[in-house]
Amino acid sequence: MFKNSIAPIGATFIVALCATLLTVPSAGAVVLAPGGVINPTGTTFAANPDLGGLVINDNVLGFRMDPTPATPLMDVGGNVQNRVVRNGSNNLIFAPRIRDTFNIDGGIFAVTAFRLEGFGTFSTDVDFRTDGLGDKGFTSVSRSVSGDIMTFRYDNPLLVDAINPPGRQEESFFPSILTDAVAFADIGLMTIFGQLVEEDASGALNPLSDLVSVTIDGIAVPVAPVPLPGAMLLFGPALAGLVLARRQRRGEPVVS
Repeated sequence: MFKNSIAPIGATFIVALCATLLTVPSAGAVVLAPGGVINPTGTTFAANPDLGGLVINDNVLGFRMDPTPATPLMDVGGNVQNRVVRNGSNNLIFAPRIRDTFNIDGGIFAVTAFRLEGFGTFSTDVDFRTDGLGDKGFTSVSRSVSGDIMTFRYDNPLLVDAINPPGRQEESFFPSILTDAVAFADIGLMTIFGQLVEEDASGALNPLSDLVSVTIDGIAVPVAPVPLPGAMLLFGPALAGLVLARRQRRGEPVVS
């Protein structure tokens, strides 16, 4: 009697729970399809645990550019932290961060955007991590129709003051590009865009130079996994058969 009275309630609860799980959007990164544009607002590991995992690549690549070519040895630059993370689902997260910025050109340099090339047709969920290092996140991200190129724009640019006197040396938050890839290679490109600006009393930024850019190669991007040679594919079943035969000779139990 007791079991019969709660069975309909339990079934109804399960159906309702499944419907709720299907309709509630996942927290954190936003899907960026080829040809699409999104406006990320930032996320954290607590909000989206899929963005955490094991760091499997974390090298640093330097860059420099010259917004005033007529003035020698007066460059701006920094480093790109070329990070890749493998999450608990074995998917790769790409997180190239702009850091260690410097400005020996004078005035204020504003990093307004960066572009990544090499993502092919892999699926991408994109946001930036507010629970890590850095000062600012990007405002919008667009993806080319082919899917290969993503452009990240800062409505509120990363500002890099002249080092004398020292001031703001802003760095980016870690991007979080969650993909369906399981392998990567350092064959991508990252192009950083910016210009010298003047900041008025209201905080508005007015351009003082043309837009300049620099392209860094060796950026980690997703690639298809390399298939095992045919001989290796045959080696696995052969080895399993050898182990099974040895256990049978020893009288050991075989688990199916």
